Amino acid sequence: MTYIAEARPRRRATPATPRLNRVELRLSESRVTRARIDSHVRTLLSQRNEAIAAALADKVSLSAISTVVGIRAADVKRLAGAYQDLHFSGVRHDWHLTRLFTVVRQLDAALEDKEQTAQKLRCDILEGLESGRMDIFRIAALTALPAERIRELMRPGAVQ
Repeated sequence: MTYIAEARPRRRATPATPRLNRVELRLSESRVTRARIDSHVRTLLSQRNEAIAAALADKVSLSAISTVVGIRAADVKRLAGAYQDLHFSGVRHDWHLTRLFTVVRQLDAALEDKEQTAQKLRCDILEGLESGRMDIFRIAALTALPAERIRELMRPGAVQ
């Protein structure tokens, strides 16, 4: 077989992709940001629940855990019930409470970050709609949110 340079097919010229303006770019980046924050919140919730279960397994009082975490004692008991395989480890009670306090503080910060991101998203959506160059369906495509969720965000006093 002989190689002939011009015999191979040429690459097709791909059409240039349209450039996104700054609002469209922020809207498309918000999808990744929201996914990262949601993943971080889920991880912290899992760590909190596991720390609650470990503390209860080491005989830390239910009221102390409830106070540190900031949820009802019945909810603490329910969350710890999912971790049946934890046994007494002998770790000091103050270590468990410190760990819980740290995880809860991180979770609060992550939830605050999530709230700020939702507010930025709402502002970007408003800017995109007011410019007249985007409609709800274009915004839905950029943000990977259903159009109905975008309508909910635009209602006055919308709950994030």
